[in-house]
Amino acid sequence: MTAKEREVKYWLNRAFYADKKVKALEMLLRQCRERAESVSICCEGNDKGKSSGSKNGTEDALIKLVDTEQKLQRQIFELLDITDEISEAISKLKDDDLETVLIHRYILFHTIEETAEIMNYGRETVKRKTNQAIEKLSRIELE
Repeated sequence: MTAKEREVKYWLNRAFYADKKVKALEMLLRQCRERAESVSICCEGNDKGKSSGSKNGTEDALIKLVDTEQKLQRQIFELLDITDEISEAISKLKDDDLETVLIHRYILFHTIEETAEIMNYGRETVKRKTNQAIEKLSRIELE
């Protein structure tokens, strides 16, 4: 594999890592939501956190929750942008078979085995077609 082909493979894998980040932020958001709910339940009926001079735990938890929701939304938009870029590049192959293999591998994040099963190919065929597609993409200008 040439340096340019490795660069293309790295470029294609951006969606995979952006998706992992979205999933991690979703987990963090669930955790923040649980904390906000537990702080809210613990403080119900407690007027101590309402004075202007002291910190309100519920308010802090809700601010953290909103901040995490905003981070998640930004990451989702970034994932969608990356996926669009990759899809556009894949479509430049002008080969339905190679395009389909790359869609399974780099947009749907299927393993070689899953792609082989879905497409009724052997593992080696999927590997070969993936390498052919990457080699072909390395000759096309990517964004």
